[in-house]
Order: sequence, then C-alpha cells, then structure tokens
Amino acid sequence: MILTNLFLLSSLLNSSIHDSYWRTKNSNFIEINQILLASENVGIEKIGIVDFRYILKKSNAMKVLGENFISIENEMNKKIIEKQNYLKNKELKIKKQKKKLSTQEYENLINLFKSEVSKVQKQFKQERSILNNSFQNIQNRLKDMLAEVIKNVSIKKQINVVLLKENVFLYNKASLDMTNEVLQIFNEKTKSLKIVIRSTN
Repeated sequence: MILTNLFLLSSLLNSSIHDSYWRTKNSNFIEINQILLASENVGIEKIGIVDFRYILKKSNAMKVLGENFISIENEMNKKIIEKQNYLKNKELKIKKQKKKLSTQEYENLINLFKSEVSKVQKQFKQERSILNNSFQNIQNRLKDMLAEVIKNVSIKKQINVVLLKENVFLYNKASLDMTNEVLQIFNEKTKSLKIVIRSTN
C-alpha cells in the first residue's frame, strides 16, 4: 500500500529517547588506567569521583528537557495519525472512482496522491530532524555546563584528578564522591535556565 512508508515513519517516532538521553562524552576525562600511570605522586585526598550520568539523569534541567521532548513528540505522533487517516480515506475514495474514470484520469489521480504522500513523509522527516537536533544541542549544552561545575568544584576542593564513577572499581573513602554536591550546585545553576526545544510548530 502507498501508505506503508508513512506508517513506518510513525513507528520511528515512538523510539525511545533514553539511549541518547543519558549518553555522555568522556573526552574531558582521563581514563583511570592513564591516571594510575601518570599520577603516582597524587595523594588519595587529591582525587575526586563523580557520577556524570547520574547527575544528568537526576538533574531538574534534564527532567524538564525530557518532558518537553516527549510533549512535542506526542503532538507530532498525533499529527501523523490524523494525516494517515486523511490519506487512507482519500486513497479509498480514489479507488472507488476507478470504474468511472479513464485509465489516464485514474493514473493521474494516483500519481497526485503518491506525490502528496511523499510530501507528507518529507515534512514529518524534517520536523523529526529539527526536534532531534534541538534536543541534542540543548543536551550538549547541559553537559558542558555540568563539566564546568565539576571543574569549579574540583578547584574549590583542591582536587587534582576527577574520575568518572563508572570507571572506578573500588573506593573506600566516601568523601571522594562529590556527586551529590555537584548535583546540588548544577540544579542551582540551571534553575533559571529557559529550556525550549525548537520545532516547526
């Protein structure tokens, strides 16, 4: 059926955002093996541990971002379903006219219909791309802000090395973990941040 691709497009909009939601860049952090080799003179007091993913997941700013994304995505899904129903009914009407039309007239109607379906698919694909790009841009901005908060906290606490918690096998000193402190400061820093996801609506 002509609408098959449009239905496939609709199913794509229901894909989970969780994978992209908590994905973090480790480029600003040194791997633990490198640290152990390169910082023999660094005392344990000068090392800090932070759970970057946990902070993003629990931060108020990321929750707002996620809620906005889901809200816009739901509206987009609603529009697609409405458009699908409209096109499906239109296709049925065209088929009912087949016996009353000449072969050429019928083919012209079918070609116009296919063109309309293609246009709708292109439109929704573009809207999805704009939504995803906007989401990623804001998420990256939040990650950069969080990295800056971690840096400032480490300087204030005179910490020389910050490790990602996911790369640490074992630590016996709870004070090394500054995750909750960073989360609190990050929430405070972003509480007045206006988070608006760009869409075509």
